[in-house]
Amino acid sequence: MARLQFVQDDTQVPEVRAAFEAANRFNGRIANSMRVFAHSPAILRFLLPLQAVLQKDGLGCKLDARTRALAMIKVSALNECRY
Repeated sequence: MARLQFVQDDTQVPEVRAAFEAANRFNGRIANSMRVFAHSPAILRFLLPLQAVLQKDGLGCKLDARTRALAMIKVSALNECRY
């Protein structure tokens, strides 16, 4: 359970709304981690570009898609994520 409440879609902060819209276009959803980082728009501004580089081929990540996926699965398992 998060220690901070998630920022909801109906937020009135323009920077956060723009980031949420971009996340929806990019991922089809807004990750809970983004909802937590949305408490700091300064951090949020860099989160989606970082996520893009880590997840999409050809954007600068040195790891291939299979290795990235295995790393995400391993980290999720280590953190006992339910998804």
